[in-house]
Amino acid sequence: MYIRKELHDKYGGNRRSGISKFKKYNIIMLFYGTAGKKYGYEDKWKDGIFYYCGEGQIGNMVFKRGNKAIKNHLKEGYELHLFENMVNGKVKYIGRFV
Repeated sequence: MYIRKELHDKYGGNRRSGISKFKKYNIIMLFYGTAGKKYGYEDKWKDGIFYYCGEGQIGNMVFKRGNKAIKNHLKEGYELHLFENMVNGKVKYIGRFV
């Protein structure tokens, strides 16, 4: 278990977005949880695959900012790490993904 604020204090990145890219460390952290559902984000596991909703609440998703970072993470040499939001600012590390 980690405290999300402490992760951002150490690595930087957007503290509010579900997608945080850290240029200095070549990592992208993805955050998900049940609170996103009220904003139209429904991340979920299905048949052993994790479906992450990405950025954008209106219309089709477009590959810019965080969505583009996820799409191109391997090509650009970034690691993708998934965290589940828990309570009181804590996050649970799920693992590294591609």
